[in-house]
Parts: sequence; structure tokens; C-alpha cells
Amino acid sequence: MKADQPLAHLGGLTAAEFLRDYWQKKPLLVRNAFPELAYRLSPEDLMELAAEESVESRLILEKGKTPWEVRQGPFTAKTFKQLPKSHWTLLVQAVDHYLPALADYLDHFAFIPNWRIDDIMISFAPEGGSVGPHFDQYDVFLIQGIGNRRWQLGQHCDEHTPRIQGTRLRIIDGFDAGFDEIVNPGDLLYVPPCLAHYGVAQNDCTTYSIGFRAPPLAHLLERVVDVALEHAGSKQLYADPDLKPASAAGALDDTVLQALRQKLFSLLDDPEILKQAIAAFLSEAKYEDYEPEGDVQEAGDIMPALEQGAVLRRDPASRFVYTVNNGQPDLLYVNGQEVAFPPALASLVGLLADHRRLAHEALLPWQDNAQALSWLAEQLALGYWFLDQDE
Repeated sequence: MKADQPLAHLGGLTAAEFLRDYWQKKPLLVRNAFPELAYRLSPEDLMELAAEESVESRLILEKGKTPWEVRQGPFTAKTFKQLPKSHWTLLVQAVDHYLPALADYLDHFAFIPNWRIDDIMISFAPEGGSVGPHFDQYDVFLIQGIGNRRWQLGQHCDEHTPRIQGTRLRIIDGFDAGFDEIVNPGDLLYVPPCLAHYGVAQNDCTTYSIGFRAPPLAHLLERVVDVALEHAGSKQLYADPDLKPASAAGALDDTVLQALRQKLFSLLDDPEILKQAIAAFLSEAKYEDYEPEGDVQEAGDIMPALEQGAVLRRDPASRFVYTVNNGQPDLLYVNGQEVAFPPALASLVGLLADHRRLAHEALLPWQDNAQALSWLAEQLALGYWFLDQDE
């Protein structure tokens, strides 16, 4: 995706223009951005997913046992039959993990690094369904599925913004709407972080929420420190060969503090440590206990399968991050673990990690490369990629 290419799903803006003028700055409404996505998943499909033990789902009832009651899934068919006719919402997280074809839509936002993407959450609500006026600390693209939803956008918020007490939701107390629009199937609304928003279903409707990650810097620092400590161990000790006579034996003066500061920072100021620690952290799977299921394939069967119409897909529930040296991938991390690869396959690794799906033509340069096909077969066995025969 070229930075200067006008994108229909961004209303004709280029990626560069959107990032410059809107990203984390102001909202954007694009009518009919994804008309084909609106009917991709039915409410019944979503309810079936919410019945699975492995799927993260919630029900929010505005007028439940308590105001804005939150229930955790899984849910049975009986659960939905007992719900009121209005003013409730079903939320299902990471639907893209279970529907690879849905994950393909994330390629429309490939101008944003993959490690920033969290998941695609889908909600269903009857008339009046809502999660209340609230704000998120991350960016989100809201794409309307079936039905219509009224979106109101309000003030910028922070940790000091008053909230309604007595609910697990972060509902704003004193919502001040300045934007008020009804969205229709296929419409896209971008909401930057910390901007209050309030969506209310006008009828039976689904909404696709493409959410982004905002890793806490403190967590990143913690991981870098851990890796730095592993490298340094107890070998590096404090030394002061230029020590001067102390004027006060009990004092920790600024000169010593500055020397300690420089020595501590030097432990972290190692590009390799930073690269390994941060890449591993950012590649960790959304769910800690996730383990992909591999499929054993013979190396010699991969290209024939692709030639017959299969596509090679990245596991949608795994996260892939690679670091670059001299313009080529040099370290690959998947789900927090380093995945070794021969240096000669660096360009193949970049191709695989950059794309969610690849057809036969894209892999033709490696069809006679035994090393490449053997390594790819190993990755298929680990479950990091898989051959989708149903394409």
C-alpha cells in the first residue's frame, strides 16, 4: 500500500494524509466504506461464537440486575431467549482469530504497523443497545454491519474525567456531545484515543470494531530491564577508580548519583538488547495461553497445493514481529518467541510476515528452493502459517 495512494475506505484520503490530519487527532466518518463487510457475519453466527468456552464474550444490560450490568460468557441459546427485547449488547472479542477471511480486512489498514493492531471485536445489539458514553485509550475504527447506529462524539477525556459509579464500565458522567450522526451498513467511523463516544442501536445492528494496542511504556521498560539483567547478570559491578575524598561520609551526593545514572543507563543503551526485548514483547499473543495448532505437511506438497487453489495464511491469532538489519529481516518473533530462519530466507520471511494471505504466484520464486520449502513446512507444523484449502 503506497502512502500517496487515495484509499476509498478513507474517503479518498491517502494513508499519509489520514495519519497526518486524523490519526490520534480528530474523528473521521466515511460513508459506504465497506459495503461488503456489513453482511459478513449474522447475529446468529455471533451468538454461536459466544457459546464457545475459548471465546471471550460479554453481555451488557443497561437495565439489568444493576444499571449497566456486565455478564461474562460463554452464553447458551437459553441466555439470549431470556434477554429483554431492547437495551442490551453482546460483545465478542477477537473474532478475526476464528474467521481468517475476516482478518483479511485488516490489510486495508496495513499502513499502520501490524504490532499496533489488537483485534476485531464485533457487537450485536437490538434497539436501544449500547455500552454507554465512554472513552478508550486506543484508536478504533468502527464499521457498521447490519442495521443503523446513532453515534455521538463528545469531549476529550483523561483519568480525571468523572465517571458513573457502581458499574464495571467506564461510563462518563456528563457526556457533552458535539457530533451526532446515524451510520448505515458499511459506514466507517474513526475515533481517536480518549475521545468520548456513545453509540446506540436504532434497530437490530452489528458493529465491527478494529481496535489498536497502546502498550504501556512502563511494561516495555520492565521487559527491557529484564533482558538487560539477563545479559549483564552479576558480572558488572560498580567501580569508582577516580573516587575523591568524601566531605560527608553519610551523604549520597549528586556526583555519585550522576555516575550511577550513567552506568545504569549504559546497561539499557544496547541496540541489540532493545531490539530483542521489544520485538519479543510486541509479538506476544493477545491471550497468554494461546498455542497454535500445527498441520504436518511435506515440503514437496506445499507448492502443488497452492497451484491447485489453496492459499498460505498467517495464523490470525498469532502475532508476528521482525527486526531489520540492512533492509532485510534479521530476527523473527512469533507469540513472544524467536523463530530461527536461515539468512538466505530473509526476503521470504519478510514476505510471509507482512501479508496475511499469499497465493501461488507470490511464492513462485521459492518453488524450487528446497531450503525455503523445508523451513516453511516446519512453520506449518508449528501452526504459525497454514494452507487454506477452502479458498
